[in-house]
Amino acid sequence: MATIIPRMDGHANRAGNLDDRTNTLFSIAKDLSKEFGAHVAIVMFSPTNEPKAYCAPTAKSVLRTYLPKIHSSLSPACSEMAEEATTRVDGMKQEAKETAFLAEAERACQATSWLKIFAASTTLGVDELPVFIRALEVLRTDVQGHLDAMESSQKEKMHP
Repeated sequence: MATIIPRMDGHANRAGNLDDRTNTLFSIAKDLSKEFGAHVAIVMFSPTNEPKAYCAPTAKSVLRTYLPKIHSSLSPACSEMAEEATTRVDGMKQEAKETAFLAEAERACQATSWLKIFAASTTLGVDELPVFIRALEVLRTDVQGHLDAMESSQKEKMHP
């Protein structure tokens, strides 16, 4: 016995039909409560998004009944676990900073290397140029493999 009440758009429509909807909701809740012998609470949100609970028991009383009380002081195990998590997150942040620094240093080193390679390529003869181009392709493949390995290693550290 599921009854769906369509959502109404517009503040005037919501305010004008709230009484009709409330009666319908209460009758549905009453039927569900009788049919299944269950606690039923109706939670509605006002135009200011404040929750309102109706029926007995209210949502707050259900939570108080079925959820354990939350103590203001944490247990030693919880404190230790929170400290370990904080330490691990701090370590991961530090590793991310170090990785970014190392990647930037690698880019700077490669930029310098490319300048040297460009300078060397301008002094090559026609016969040496194909060999030089092949060496550059091998170097590019090696560097890309190195960068992929660094990125993969970083992802594994961040998501074990």
